[in-house]
Amino acid sequence: MNLLPHSKNRSFLVVFLFCLFLPWCVAGCSDDPSDPSWNTGWVVGSSTGDGYGVILHTDNGGASWVRQGRQGMVPDVDLVDIRALDETNVWAVGFSDSGYGTILRTWDGGRNWFRQGDRSMLPDVIFSGIGVVDGDTAWVCGGKGTILRTTDGGMNWEIQSAPGVLTSADLYVIAAVDRSNAWIVGDEDGGYAVIYRTVDGGTSWTRQGTAEMVKAKGLIDISAVDGNTAWAVGVDETILKTANGGAVWTVQKTWVPNMGPHINGVCALDTLNAWIAVDSDIMACTTDGGRNWTETRIPASVGDGYHLICVSAPNMTTLWVTGISFLGRSPFGEVLHTRDGGEHWVRQDIPVDTMLRRVSFAGAPK
Repeated sequence: MNLLPHSKNRSFLVVFLFCLFLPWCVAGCSDDPSDPSWNTGWVVGSSTGDGYGVILHTDNGGASWVRQGRQGMVPDVDLVDIRALDETNVWAVGFSDSGYGTILRTWDGGRNWFRQGDRSMLPDVIFSGIGVVDGDTAWVCGGKGTILRTTDGGMNWEIQSAPGVLTSADLYVIAAVDRSNAWIVGDEDGGYAVIYRTVDGGTSWTRQGTAEMVKAKGLIDISAVDGNTAWAVGVDETILKTANGGAVWTVQKTWVPNMGPHINGVCALDTLNAWIAVDSDIMACTTDGGRNWTETRIPASVGDGYHLICVSAPNMTTLWVTGISFLGRSPFGEVLHTRDGGEHWVRQDIPVDTMLRRVSFAGAPK
């Protein structure tokens, strides 16, 4: 099921499934999941209509989640993406409020959130993706082909692509490698999904792939290992990978159009290891660069009836997953956690009943 935050077709709002993991997917991985920085994370979600948007925080690995912000500090809008640079520096983006898209920043671990930009600086579109390089440099992408960049921590935002200039397609997710290199994926333009790449800090953006190469009508997520290697995933269970900076994108998996489930999230650890999140309680992983993907299903006793949305993982054994109920169950959103590569799962308690979108933990690539 597709739940993109702002599509030309409102039914194309993508309900993402989030990562479930198999024990045999972690063969050969010896990462130590005891690093305390991995305990600190954030989740954003849809507005509950109570005066301010939903930002949830944990400092104990999700044993407990608390809501951050308050009325007047965080706009009462859907928040779509969040990226934790470390345990104190975090950025979030979401729907438009007061005539411009929402960008939020905290420097103190979320005790205080500050809205960035204003109507004179930011367009009136939904911001759905944030790519963070360091405390100064970040990109934001959004509706109608919008791309913004800051190099001063968010005090000023440069519009690198105004709505409708580069493309009319909605842009969903950014994978920022460094201050020069980044990828963006999104909706279709010209009959196939867009992939844009910059190698000069966004001075120029080049579309990559062809209709035959990309195939998908929409790409939902992208995760980059470095300037050469990235995975992109999307509708109809499409998995694409590049190992040469995007000169060639190889289809690793795709179903018959409009018949397959959608892959909603991808988190790449290195050139061989990655997780993907699929519709209907399904998770898959690869340990050989995507030549083979092994699927499994979240146990019904833990979270049956959820589309999994996003995964944040510091290694191949430790991950957090968000999900959205497609059966109308309560809670509407869920957070799942495993420390043994998916052999055992814990459903974590969350303080609000709302659609949870993306999750990000300090120390994880996403």
